[in-house]
Order: sequence, then structure tokens, then C-alpha cells
Amino acid sequence: MAFCDGCGSQVDDAHIRRRIERLELATRFRPIHIQVLLIDAAPPINEEDYFYRAAGNREEHSVVARMYFDEIVKSAKIGLGADASEEAALAEFQRRGFFLASAVECPVDSSEALSAALNRLAPVIVKRVNASYKPKYIAPISPPLEELVPLFELSGWGERLVLNDGKPFVDPFLGDPQAQAEFGTSLGDRLAEALSSRS
Repeated sequence: MAFCDGCGSQVDDAHIRRRIERLELATRFRPIHIQVLLIDAAPPINEEDYFYRAAGNREEHSVVARMYFDEIVKSAKIGLGADASEEAALAEFQRRGFFLASAVECPVDSSEALSAALNRLAPVIVKRVNASYKPKYIAPISPPLEELVPLFELSGWGERLVLNDGKPFVDPFLGDPQAQAEFGTSLGDRLAEALSSRS
């Protein structure tokens, strides 16, 4: 067993290899200077649905993962047409200075485990943002990250935290296209609007 820096747990070698693979995939599309750091709580359980795992055929991803991908790239004002390439969208996302990171870098299988990991890793997460990512703005995009907002504010990020009425952004209908359409304004649109007001 080994200790994983990404989730703070004792894990096997396969877990470490999967984390390294995710980091390598993300690093390919990491901007030199990050303008906007989007922070989600944790990567998906299904490795094929990982945001930075560009698929040649989008059907390789679940419906939820495809919608999530579309909403995240939309936050950088990138539209995806019917023939869009995920790799091209990720390259443009990078070119515009956007990067998506996970607070807990490994998949977590329950809300209780996620909350415990966030509590355990909170100082590490803030340190990672300050020392490694160094973005211009931070936008948390998952409800469990609400507990990190005061910590970021205490660390000097107050004016550069992009929030939705003081809380992380959330897409309440992710995975439900009909409800999403009826909701009116998607996660990507709301993020893009909030970020535009900062520039």
C-alpha cells in the first residue's frame, strides 16, 4: 500500500497509476498562465468520462460526461458543433487560459468520503492553487466546495473568487437535457457571464 497525495488515502499501485495517467492527460492541456481555474470536487468514477480524456467518438463517454464537457468548454465561450472534436475544444480551452482541476484528485464513491477527503485535504488544495496553478481567477463548480470558500477568502482570493450568489456554481439538471433546456441558463452560460463581468 502507498499514500496518495491526490486523495490522502492509503491505496494500491493501480490507484497511483490511474492518478498519474489523469495528471498526464490534464498536463497536455494546461495553460502556461492560467487565467481561470475551474475547480470541481473530484473526477468521475468512470475513467472514460474524465474531462481531459478526449474521445475520437463522443459516444465513448456517458451522456452526463458529454453534457458536462460541453458546459465546461462553454464557460470559455467555445461552441461545440455536431462535428466538433473534443481534442480541438480542449486545445482552444487551453489557449484561452482555462483549466479544470479537481479538489480531490481521485474519484470518490460517496458524499461522506468526499466530505472527509475535502476536510483532510483543504490546506493542501489551497497550497496547490497558490503554489502550482497560480490562476487569475478561481471558480468552484461543485456544491461540496462551499466549505472551501472561506478558506480561499482567508488566503487572499476574495476578489478573485468567481461565485454564484456567494456559493459554488452548480448545474442542477446535468444529465437531463429536457430539464436543462427548461432551466433556461446553463452552467456554462452562467460561468461565462460571471467571468465576462470580471474582465
